[in-house]
Amino acid sequence: MAEATVAQQRAEALINSLWNDASLGPTVRKAAKSQFPDISIPDDQIEPVVQLVKNEAEQVRNELKTLREERDAERKTAEEAKQRANLERSLDEARNKFGLTSEGFDAMVNRMKETGNFSDAEAAAAWVASKTPPKQAAGPTWAPQSLNLFGSKNYDENLAALHRDPQEYMDQQLTEFVRDPDKYVADTFGRVA
Repeated sequence: MAEATVAQQRAEALINSLWNDASLGPTVRKAAKSQFPDISIPDDQIEPVVQLVKNEAEQVRNELKTLREERDAERKTAEEAKQRANLERSLDEARNKFGLTSEGFDAMVNRMKETGNFSDAEAAAAWVASKTPPKQAAGPTWAPQSLNLFGSKNYDENLAALHRDPQEYMDQQLTEFVRDPDKYVADTFGRVA
C-alpha cells in the first residue's frame, strides 16, 4: 500500500480532531452517519445506554416530584389542622374569659370576620363585652328583701325593749317561753301548716 501524503495525513488529523471534539464532534459524527449510513460510530453503541439512563432519570424525577407534592400537601393539611385547633382553642378561651353567651360568641366571630383579624379572639371578645350592656339585677337574691333591722322599718316595741335593756328583754322572752313554749315558737318562727 502506498504511503499517505502529507496532505492526506493532515486531512486525517483534522477529521480525527473534529470527530473527537467535545462541541463539534456530535455534529460531525451525525453528518458522517447521514452521508454514510453503514458506518459504525461510538454514538450507536452509547446512545441506547444513554437513552435508558435518561428514561430512568426522568422516571425518578417524576416520582420525586410526586413525593414532594404529597409531602407538601400533608404539611399543608397538618398546618391547617394546627391553625384550626389554635383558633378553636383561642375562641374557647376568649369565650370563657369574658363569659359570652351563644349570641355573644356569634358576635365575636362576626367581629373577627369584619376586621379580618383571626389571630386575636380575645380582642374581639373584649369588644363584644364592651358593647353589651350589663343586665340589671332584680335585687339582692342572697338576703331578705325587707329587712327590719333594729325596728327601723316598722316600729316594734320588743326590739325597742331589746335596745333599752338587753338583760330585761332576755328575762321577758324567757318568761314567755316557759309559760307556753309552743305558742312562743309559733309566734317567733311562724306557724307550720
